[in-house]
Amino acid sequence: MKIRDVVIGANASMYYKLNFKNIKGVYYPKTEQDVLAAIAHAKQNGFTVTPKGGGSGLSGACTGGNDQRVMISTLQMKEILTVSKDQGYIDVQPGITPDKINEFIAPMGLKFFVAPSSRDVATVAGILSTDGGGNDTWINGTMRDNTIRVKMVLYDGRLLTVDSKGVRRNDLELEEQLNKIGMTIHDVASSHGTLGFITELRLLIRPTVKEALMGGLAEFPECNVLGQALHEMIRKNIKINYGEVITEAHVDVREDLRPPLHVVEFPVELESEMREIIDFRRLDSKELARMKDVRVKLPKRNPKVGIQVALFEGYGFYDESLIKLQDSIDSVNTLLIEHGMTPFAKYGHGPSKWYTGDNSATYGLILHSREIKPEGKRGQEMFDTVLAIVEKCNELKVTPKPEHKWPFSDEVKRKKLEEIRTVIGRSFNPFLLSPECNDILGSMV
Repeated sequence: MKIRDVVIGANASMYYKLNFKNIKGVYYPKTEQDVLAAIAHAKQNGFTVTPKGGGSGLSGACTGGNDQRVMISTLQMKEILTVSKDQGYIDVQPGITPDKINEFIAPMGLKFFVAPSSRDVATVAGILSTDGGGNDTWINGTMRDNTIRVKMVLYDGRLLTVDSKGVRRNDLELEEQLNKIGMTIHDVASSHGTLGFITELRLLIRPTVKEALMGGLAEFPECNVLGQALHEMIRKNIKINYGEVITEAHVDVREDLRPPLHVVEFPVELESEMREIIDFRRLDSKELARMKDVRVKLPKRNPKVGIQVALFEGYGFYDESLIKLQDSIDSVNTLLIEHGMTPFAKYGHGPSKWYTGDNSATYGLILHSREIKPEGKRGQEMFDTVLAIVEKCNELKVTPKPEHKWPFSDEVKRKKLEEIRTVIGRSFNPFLLSPECNDILGSMV
């Protein structure tokens, strides 16, 4: 077996031009001791370390850049270790998926409430590393809200336990240093594997509650009206169990869709409150299931001419940019067209929740995007478009890639990660926080 066969898969991003000569080892550990041995090999030879989960992230972190590196996968570490129904937690290895957790605890009347679209392949450590969520994040929070603690291995082999209050470690000096700068689970969230290798997570699980739910479909004349409706739902804190938005779909895949539209599911007792905000058509269970299926399949369909790409996976519209959603989308689409890209589809979770670099919660619409790439478009040209989008997001007060993050452009997050890495070492995924990060990613498109 060639190293290419082992490493090439499980990368959903467009950053996949890997220099395989720089990958000096690929490990599939099953235990913490196996992880320690793999990291020790990397340290002895001066290689950096790239942790890798299911590879469903879209920021290129799991590629490891162009460093001479060792890649350590979590895909053989998928055991359930402990379940406490009374205390509401489950201890798991990092490579298990949300679907597998819920398959195990469903007979107990329990559920793990983190449900990204990739929940069948995304690993829990990977979801924490990108602080992912899903269409129920508005109610249940992101991955950090559902992670009680993690155990990690550092580059020098030391072990850490990190929770919402701080760090625990037998090495009291290291513990004191990290607690002095305030390291918590919030820093591990959306760190993209730059701190260490997660070997165990304690996750929050809760009883499943059966309640009468209602489905609805609201259609809007344009996106500003949709954005204002979402803003009002957030202001009134209306707890929608499921909220998905489709703002546009290419004629080749549109079928009977009439975007912009909002598919919702919520407790029956909220019907009157919802009707004060949106005019929706009630959906029966079969119709609701169909609309959910349409939303899931939309990004998997292809145009009749051209190639669909996930050029820039997410836009977080909130406050003013949400109220003026149509204006914000028009501004983004104008930029895409100027760069030769054809807007193909935009869809996403709303209302939703995410965190910015200072760990404050933000609420709005997480809109994913797909484009048609023109024939002959070079990788560097596409990456230049990505950088232009980041700049446009900052101009519009939109959070770029709220689920998958863009940590190297979030100065607050970046500063905190560098502060922690000064104490624990900088050999995990160093390219993401280097001044050359954009050049490296641009070369990998």
